Amino acid sequence: MLSKKLFKKIVEITENQRVLVYKNQQLINVLTAGKHTFWDFKNELSFDYFDINALYFSEQNAERLYRNSPQLSEHIFHCKLNNTEVGLLYINDLLEGIVAPSEQLYLWQDAGDIRLEKISIDEEITLDDKVLFLINRAGANIASRLIKSERTVAIKPIADLHVAKEHVGLLYVDGQLLKQLTPGHYGFWQFNHEIELKTFDCRTQLLEISGQEILSKDRVSLRINLSANIKVHDAQLAARSVDNVNDFVYKALQLALREAVGTKSLDDILLDKLYINETVKELVAQSLTDIGITLANVGVKDIILPGEMKTILNQVVEAQKAAEANVIKRREETSATRSLHNTAKVIENNPTLMRLKELEALEKVAERINNLTVYGGLEGLMNGVVKIA
Repeated sequence: MLSKKLFKKIVEITENQRVLVYKNQQLINVLTAGKHTFWDFKNELSFDYFDINALYFSEQNAERLYRNSPQLSEHIFHCKLNNTEVGLLYINDLLEGIVAPSEQLYLWQDAGDIRLEKISIDEEITLDDKVLFLINRAGANIASRLIKSERTVAIKPIADLHVAKEHVGLLYVDGQLLKQLTPGHYGFWQFNHEIELKTFDCRTQLLEISGQEILSKDRVSLRINLSANIKVHDAQLAARSVDNVNDFVYKALQLALREAVGTKSLDDILLDKLYINETVKELVAQSLTDIGITLANVGVKDIILPGEMKTILNQVVEAQKAAEANVIKRREETSATRSLHNTAKVIENNPTLMRLKELEALEKVAERINNLTVYGGLEGLMNGVVKIA
């Protein structure tokens, strides 16, 4: 005779556990915490243990079991969203996750105070400030999780966007421009949509066109560095017209610079320092205005010549300066001679002036003499030297 112990089954359940009891593969009961005893003479019973701290009822046949077993429905929180709704799942008033459209959840009711807040994204995909704040406060682990089909997968349900100060943002939804955003922090639901943000700096920006190797009209290789100040005055027009504003402006200035330099000789370029600036601006300004960009000014920073050409130009400049110095020297000599001639003519007709000039010369000579010996006394000196006829 078989012992009754062989047919007696004792199930001990902790506070965080729930056990599904099956008889012949049919759910007959849900056990809560405690000690439970069953008699199973025909070995028809089976037990399936669940940890309710995991929150999700992860049984593969969850939908069928919930629908056909009243015993289970008492322990399960069930929710289902349509294809235009998003759910914010709160456990004990803390945001636990985000439920995707068209999904349904089966959660253990006793895991905590469960609340699902449904949000329609049919016409409005913008998150209000409160929801965005809650998602960001919950942290990256929550904001980047999506509760879907009773499991968590690593996709980002929201587009968390930021438009910096002095910038303009253009919001595109499914490739179409939805609206223009002012500086600030924004959030948008990404379910069923592709979200893209293009930002434009509305301040004046400095663009450098450096190291351009260009041949002048007389085939001298020049390396020119150009700088330009640009400003986006119509972000929507710029976005419609070009894919990358800086790249477009760079190439436009580059081509205009080559055209300006290639049609002038080196001497003309060096003679007219403003020619390149004015020509490049004239060639480019209108085309940039047509795509929403203002070209404030253009300036050449450097014109670098090849080594041999620099040597030749230095020699030319040196020769020019030497010639100029000779001209100035001859001019001064001529002026001095003319002045001396005029003085001689005046002295020739005025003996007194002649004598004064002699005394002036004598004074200059005397300044250089340490000792002076006088013969004939003071009277002889006055009569012989200082006498004025």
